[in-house]
Amino acid sequence: MPYIKIAPDATDLVAELIREHHRARGGRYTIDHYTSPATVGRFATEGGATVEVRALTRFGLKRYPSREGIVQVGASALCHGHGCVDPQREELFAEAVSFDDGVTEEIAAAVLPLVQAAREWAQAHAEKCRAQPYTGR
Repeated sequence: MPYIKIAPDATDLVAELIREHHRARGGRYTIDHYTSPATVGRFATEGGATVEVRALTRFGLKRYPSREGIVQVGASALCHGHGCVDPQREELFAEAVSFDDGVTEEIAAAVLPLVQAAREWAQAHAEKCRAQPYTGR
C-alpha cells in the first residue's frame, strides 16, 4: 500500500460507497442489507499495534410495504493489539435517511462528526495502549 501523507476524506469515501450501492441496486446480485466499512485513519500504539478508524455506511430497506431504500452512516475504532483490554469503540449511527440519488453528499457529510469522535478516541487509546501487535502465531 502506498504512503499517503494525509488521511482520506471520510465524506468522499462514504459518498462513493453510496453511489456504488445506487448503481448496483436492482441488479441480479444486489444485497439490500449490509454495512460497508472504509478506513479513514490509523494510529500506532505504544506497544506497536495499530488502531484503525473506519467510516461505516449501512444500507437497508424500510419495512413492508414500501421497500424504500435507506442509508445510515456511523464510525468505529478498532485496536488490533493482542490482549488489548478495550479494543473497540463504535459511534452510534446517524438517523436513517431515505436513499435518494440527489442527497448523496448531504448524507456523507453527516459522517464527519462521528469520524472525528472515533479519531479522538483512537488517538487517546493509542497513547496509552501497551498491547503487542498480533502476529497470528
